[in-house]
Amino acid sequence: MEIVNGAPNFYENEVGVLTNSPGFEWQLTNLNNYFNLHPGTAGPTPFGPIRLRAFGAGSGFLGLPGDFTPPSRFVRAAFFSTYSIPQNTAYKAIEQSFHILNNFDVPLGIQFAIGSAPNNMPSATQWTVATDLKNMKIYYHTMYNRLIRRIDMTDIDFTSVPFQHHSLDIGTQQTIIPVKIDTK
Repeated sequence: MEIVNGAPNFYENEVGVLTNSPGFEWQLTNLNNYFNLHPGTAGPTPFGPIRLRAFGAGSGFLGLPGDFTPPSRFVRAAFFSTYSIPQNTAYKAIEQSFHILNNFDVPLGIQFAIGSAPNNMPSATQWTVATDLKNMKIYYHTMYNRLIRRIDMTDIDFTSVPFQHHSLDIGTQQTIIPVKIDTK
């Protein structure tokens, strides 16, 4: 469902992707601009008397937009979700979901002009969520703690538990685990 000018519009979203702007039908039309993209490696391609070859794997996606605008995010999400390998367990699907979603993390301050980012407004991606609807589990990580956490909705009796709210993080510093290297 997408609300446009106060009216709900319902779509059968076969792409499985939605961003906040512009409208869904526009996004589907725009997706046609990227029909030449494909998973894997491009080429080699004849170019007059020579052959052009890709510099590395993944060159079939050369031209995939990488900015943080909603149209670019829509295109990237559509391609990543369409061509990622389907997983055979809920656990692996959640892991895959976070690999895809991490491509959309917005770093602190990039949408402000240089020197104008407010100090008290973290406008970056503050948390990322993936849900397992079948098993009723919600997974998330935050900008301060990349460890994936799980809320099992089947453990909650919603008829007797009062409304609650909790901070997503205790602190605002990512835990870094040092790795010791044996030098002997």
